[in-house]
Amino acid sequence: YRHNSCIIKLHSPFHSTTTAQTALKGNCITFLQDVPNIVNSLPLTLDELCDTLKNIAQLPEDDVPECIMSTMEQKIGDEEIQSERIGYIPDPLSDPIERTSTDSIPISNSGVLDVNGSSVSSDEITNYLLHKIKNDGTKEQMDTENVYLIPHSSKPVNEYFNPKLLVGLYPTLFCYGRGAPEDQSRPVKVNLREHIRYLLSYNDRRFETNHSFIFVVFNLLQRRDACFHAQLIATKPYFRASADEIQSLKSKDIEMALDNISKKTYSSESNSALNKLLHHIKTIGGRVMGSAYSRTALRTRIHALIYNQGLPSIFLTINPADIHSPVALYFAGVKLDLDNIQISQLMTTYKRAEIIASHPVATAKFFHLLISNILNTMISGGVLGPIKAYFGTVESQGRGSLHLHLLIWLDHEMKPADMKQKIQNADFREKLIAYLEDIIKEDLDEFKNKHIFENLDMPRTFNTPPRLSQDNIYAALRTIDLTGLAENINKSPVWSTPIKQQLSPSIPY
Repeated sequence: YRHNSCIIKLHSPFHSTTTAQTALKGNCITFLQDVPNIVNSLPLTLDELCDTLKNIAQLPEDDVPECIMSTMEQKIGDEEIQSERIGYIPDPLSDPIERTSTDSIPISNSGVLDVNGSSVSSDEITNYLLHKIKNDGTKEQMDTENVYLIPHSSKPVNEYFNPKLLVGLYPTLFCYGRGAPEDQSRPVKVNLREHIRYLLSYNDRRFETNHSFIFVVFNLLQRRDACFHAQLIATKPYFRASADEIQSLKSKDIEMALDNISKKTYSSESNSALNKLLHHIKTIGGRVMGSAYSRTALRTRIHALIYNQGLPSIFLTINPADIHSPVALYFAGVKLDLDNIQISQLMTTYKRAEIIASHPVATAKFFHLLISNILNTMISGGVLGPIKAYFGTVESQGRGSLHLHLLIWLDHEMKPADMKQKIQNADFREKLIAYLEDIIKEDLDEFKNKHIFENLDMPRTFNTPPRLSQDNIYAALRTIDLTGLAENINKSPVWSTPIKQQLSPSIPY
């Protein structure tokens, strides 16, 4: 089998594909390979492919082929002969008694080609094709240097209860042709979703680091969810009432509607049958993970919570730095002692970004662990005090890292109108500020006991504070003894008023 999919690289701060995380555009479709056509096209001529496939009939009987001889280097002298012949695997015949008495099994050297073609970039393919169709190439060159296309079947294969699907797609992952999901010969039935979770947790991480496996199985689960809920809706009486009207739609009507939707010029009053179809699609898509309609379904649940509990009290965003986390590296297989982490073990930022980009499951495990601990220790009965409810949604950044948006309902009966009235009271304002200062902190441990002076080229005056800008705030942070928030009494013309006295009450600190 082979799959047609569009897997892209996201933006990376290092502007390198090895540090960029991947994403899927559209759907994955699986086809049968046209094996007889491939067999008839092979083998290639010896001069074209001397290092992979060779036709034995064309090899010289008692000599080395010229194309191979030209790549060899001849050395006079036998000093390095013995060292060059030494391999990684001990010779089992060197000491037969010792070898036969142990349980070790010698492994012979072997190599695996890039059967997925993941190392060949699209630019290389384009340049190769352009080179072949250049006008200055002769006909003889075009005939001798052919581009071999591997066709596939015209119809997609069945993806339901097909144990050969993933085995045929990924022969390098299922090396022995066994262990595929939905194998009916397995005595204990395993759910597809749980089986995929199991494969992605393999100790060798070959399923996790594969460039397309995680996207193919994710898209497979998406389509199954869509088909399952479409089947449920088709059994409802309200769908049967509109089925005939939907069936009267033409393909051109749907194409025109999709084009208008992409241009944001679609009118819901244009076609009633099309509106009913879009309504059913929206209902089905709301239950498919990762779809645009699933976010609409989340908004509906938030509206229901607001109707039930009132307006939320706190909006919180948690954005973990996975590239700088030792826990994420630990989940990715880096050998670290989390109780005694040494700076030298954390490698460079570029290397950490490469590891995180190639281990998406490890990044998800790190995010899940961190968020679960925050919810259990800080949100539920933690520093915020009693809460009535919370609702969070997980999103991905432009570079692929996960972050959480969280709405929190504190356990009080105060309405926004009550808050607006009580905020006029000075005692209430002081208590509110004390509460906010108690639950919101800034971690400035890195700057403790540091006195860094910076000339701002501005007069030293305290009657009229200077214009508050980002540079001024940063300079103020750098001129304060952050341990005690004491004034810096240095004579140099710097802004040295404590930070809490500089900021206006309207700016939270």
